[in-house]
Parts: sequence; C-alpha cells; structure tokens
Amino acid sequence: MKTKYDAIVVGSGPNGFAAAITLQQAGLGVLLIEGKETLGGGMRSAELTLPGFIHDVCSAVYPLGEDSPVFKPLHLEQFGLQFLQSEYAVAHPFDDGSAVAVQSSIEMTAAELGKDAGNYKRIFSPLVNEWPSIRSAFVGPLHLSNFTEAKARFAYYAMSSGKNFAKSQFTTNAAQSLFAGMAAHSMLPLNKLTTSSIGLVLNTVAHINSWPVPNR
Repeated sequence: MKTKYDAIVVGSGPNGFAAAITLQQAGLGVLLIEGKETLGGGMRSAELTLPGFIHDVCSAVYPLGEDSPVFKPLHLEQFGLQFLQSEYAVAHPFDDGSAVAVQSSIEMTAAELGKDAGNYKRIFSPLVNEWPSIRSAFVGPLHLSNFTEAKARFAYYAMSSGKNFAKSQFTTNAAQSLFAGMAAHSMLPLNKLTTSSIGLVLNTVAHINSWPVPNR
C-alpha cells in the first residue's frame, strides 16, 4: 500500500468521490478515507427492514445525478446503474386535498397554475432551453470570459431569496407554494438571499429528467 499521496480526500459521499475521481483523472495519487463501515455517505442503501428489501439510508432522488458533468462521462451504466424516470417529478399537496404536480411538460404543468400559467412558462421555458449553459455556471466556477445572456438571466433570478422570488413572480397560492417548496431544498430560511437558486435549478431539471431515481 502506498504511503505517499498527492491528495487525501476525507469522506466517500458523492462530493468526496467526485473530488477523488477528478484528482485521479488529473494524474494525481489520491487516498480516499471513510470513517464509516460502509461507503457512500448520503447515497448509501441497506436492508433496514426485511431481508432482500433495500432502502435508502438518506437520499433517494437525484435531480442532478444523471446530468452530472462529473459522473456522466464515467458511464456508470456499465456497472449496472439505471435511472428510473416518471412522468411526474414532484408534487406539492395542499390542506384542502388538492395538489400541484411538476410534469415533464412545461405546458401541462403551467396549466395547473391558473393565472400563473403564463408566468411559469415565461420563467422556466428559457431556463430549460438554456440549461446546458446554466448548468456549467451552477455546478462549476463562474468565469467572466464565458458569461452568456442565459447565465446572466439565471444569476439575476438566483440572487433573490426564495420568498421574494415566489411573491414577486407569481400571484396564486399554488404557484408560490410550489416554488417555495422547491427553494426549501436549500436547507436555509427562505428569506435568505440566493435561496431561489436551488428552487430554480430543481424546478428546471424536473422538466429535463423528471428527477430520476437510481436503480441497480
């Protein structure tokens, strides 16, 4: 076993693996350390109930997993990984028993939002069409040399708090609540700046890959 390395990565979750793979592809000697008995961090699975029934220990749905610029070139399907997709990526229920669902179709999703149908399409149609450009800014360093109109639009939206974006861009409770639920994945209070960015990305990729679930 080697005793000298160019880099040491602590933690075998998706970020740790991504860092270790990227460094190794650059020709560096990498040591990946995990303190738990099993690898994977928040991506672990185990037989938590009955034998043969595999459950997710932490995360289960990976909106950015299939589209990851790190993992996609690795062609993990050759090791048995499959992504399952559904027509409906996510649904937001309300107290009266109704719900709003984000479908792969922007038009059909917008149709559920009544007066906000036009606002929804105005915001998300360009983001879906320009996603490759926006993705490079969201999951990687932003360089002024490759700043585009699409990235500028996303940055303008993304600087807002989730609460302010929902109230300023939508008028109905359904649309405001749907976006607030998306932005809540930032794990921050929705009055904090930039919390809208998570909501924008998750809502956008819902129309691109329907929030895939890995199956192996």
